[in-house]
Amino acid sequence: MRIADFGLRIGKRVLLVILIYSGLITIAFTAQDQPLQQKLAALEKVTGKFSFAVLGDNRTGDEIYRKIIGHIMERKPTFIVNTGDQIEKPGNRGMWANFWEMSKVVTVPYFFTVGNHDIHPEVAGSEQTYKEQVNLPGNELYYSFTAGNSLFVVLDSYLKGEDKKITGEQFKWLEKVLAASKQQHKFVFVHHPLFPEAGKGKHHGNCLDRYKEERDRLQALFVKHGVAMVFLGHEHVYLRKTVDGIPHIIAGGGGAPLYAKDEDGGFHHYVLVTVDGDKVSGEVVDVNGKIRDRF
Repeated sequence: MRIADFGLRIGKRVLLVILIYSGLITIAFTAQDQPLQQKLAALEKVTGKFSFAVLGDNRTGDEIYRKIIGHIMERKPTFIVNTGDQIEKPGNRGMWANFWEMSKVVTVPYFFTVGNHDIHPEVAGSEQTYKEQVNLPGNELYYSFTAGNSLFVVLDSYLKGEDKKITGEQFKWLEKVLAASKQQHKFVFVHHPLFPEAGKGKHHGNCLDRYKEERDRLQALFVKHGVAMVFLGHEHVYLRKTVDGIPHIIAGGGGAPLYAKDEDGGFHHYVLVTVDGDKVSGEVVDVNGKIRDRF
């Protein structure tokens, strides 16, 4: 046999193995995503009253996070949304393993907003690790889903080259999603706040408010399409602020060190939102189970 023919046969065999292996990978990922797709389909069919919980910035506050997630599950929400910073060090698989161990009590769909401690452009592989760890609709870092009569949009304020902005292709996508939605209520989640307050956190002037033109364009889009509420993280406080008739709720008290005094929102907490037809209401509950605010 000529060397060239032998090489060709070997090459064909290697190619066949690669194709088969690729096919197995595709099948594996399809099977892995199937439960999420089933959960999303079930959420679309929700009728009547439902609730969802919001928390964020748990990072290394393990004991507090365990308590909060336990309290949340006692309230039997339809699903949970985390506003970002699930771990402390971007790309750290050990921290992700610990997070999932603590979260094993969660038996409802759990959605995630990417934070600056989850992914960092200077940490090679942190984005890929995040995508491997977090089961996202479409495996994109910004996405949307529906539950009953409501639309839920999760944004990425930490895209490479667009840090602390919602712009470019993401903004165009958001415009289309909001314009196309026929849902009665629209909720938006993003890690960096649009309107942080000085004295009630550490990042005033360095969140989405760092680029005021882009921030104001985003807020105007929310107003145009009747967004009901915006949920945020990054600041380790609770803060509710209404801008142009839209409540902006910072829910960054999931376990990380607090950034303010108790009276200024510096307490660990979660938010439970109830959607009942055309009515939306919320409770802010601290780590001890005490209701600290209603809206």
